[in-house]
Amino acid sequence: MTAGYDDEVTGAPDGGVPDPGERDYVSPGRFAPATVTEPDRDVPSYTDPVARDFSTAVGGPVGRHALVGFQRFATPLRIILLVALVFLALGWFTKAGCLQQRPDGDHMVLDWQNNRPYTAMCYTDTVPLYHAELLDKGVMPYFHHFYDVGPTGKQQLRYMEYPVVTGMYQYGAMRVAKAWENLHEKFGVPAALEVVLFFNVVAVGLALLWLVGIWATTRLSAGSRRPWDAMLMALSPLVIAQIFTNFDAIAVAALALAMLAWARRRPVWAGVAIGFGAAAKLYPAFLLVVLLMLCLRAGRLRSWGSAAATAVVTWLVLNLPLILFARPGWWEFFHRNTIRPVDIDSIYNVISSFTGNWVFGGVGPDGGASTVANIATLILFLCVVAGVAYVCFTAPRRPASRS
Repeated sequence: MTAGYDDEVTGAPDGGVPDPGERDYVSPGRFAPATVTEPDRDVPSYTDPVARDFSTAVGGPVGRHALVGFQRFATPLRIILLVALVFLALGWFTKAGCLQQRPDGDHMVLDWQNNRPYTAMCYTDTVPLYHAELLDKGVMPYFHHFYDVGPTGKQQLRYMEYPVVTGMYQYGAMRVAKAWENLHEKFGVPAALEVVLFFNVVAVGLALLWLVGIWATTRLSAGSRRPWDAMLMALSPLVIAQIFTNFDAIAVAALALAMLAWARRRPVWAGVAIGFGAAAKLYPAFLLVVLLMLCLRAGRLRSWGSAAATAVVTWLVLNLPLILFARPGWWEFFHRNTIRPVDIDSIYNVISSFTGNWVFGGVGPDGGASTVANIATLILFLCVVAGVAYVCFTAPRRPASRS
């Protein structure tokens, strides 16, 4: 599914949905299910081998005489959201092992002994960040610093290392967790360790944002014949393993909303969503690169300009208070990404391990940074952009806004 703007920009058809009063009932062939042209939907249990095999668990492919697209309650959107809820629940249970508590003297502490986060495969950044970034102290991020030990063994001054929206999301979750703890102390409401409350508040918010992202992705295919494509997002195994490891659901939801707004001819709202997402994680801003290519081919740069200008304004509105009053803390995200070592789960680390840290094991000014990895990443990114541009400008038909 490609992020387009509208039919005029992308050259795509309007989805082929006829007048509701002109329903054309199609006779089933030997292998094709009966369907109608309102909407003329793709049926995954007939066209997708994986879906066909899985369908045997619930009775097999759609019947030959079924009418597809007229179910009022069990719509594709509702079923996709229901499946997403199941996978989100499984995602929480994968982290439950890291929320276990143990007695330590006369009080309870979190049980992270004996490398539990790794042996139980339940690690989440949320738990250590609560203490490491002083959230447990109730202080405002970016305005307060702390110290830790850097790769060279020296103490280094640190601030909240996330962009402003993600950092303030953590701050808001902390305030809710502390409020719940106060209710526990005053009125005896059920509670857990404060860090566990913090994780659960974060998880609830991320789950809701993920559902927003799935809703927007599903709505992108509204009117097309493939409304089930968004099921790939809901069914992704990565949701179980990683949805509550970090805070990426914020940016994913913003990016999906931006694509939906663009497809519905709302470039200003698309820009607002892109700016908000870029203030949570950087990558939603890359959508502007793709939209620029589409608009260049379609000759609709005014629409792109509206989205880009609104994105910049939105990003500035969210970031300007910290730029003015807490610049060292605000700059930490950008600074940290230039000096941090390659991630242990990256291909760079794999290559570095096999070469004795010769390729990507360089040491930067504060230790651990690999200039070679940063340059390689930039080159690969530019190659991807060039490839996308080639497809966009040479495709016989302009990329479609619908799947």
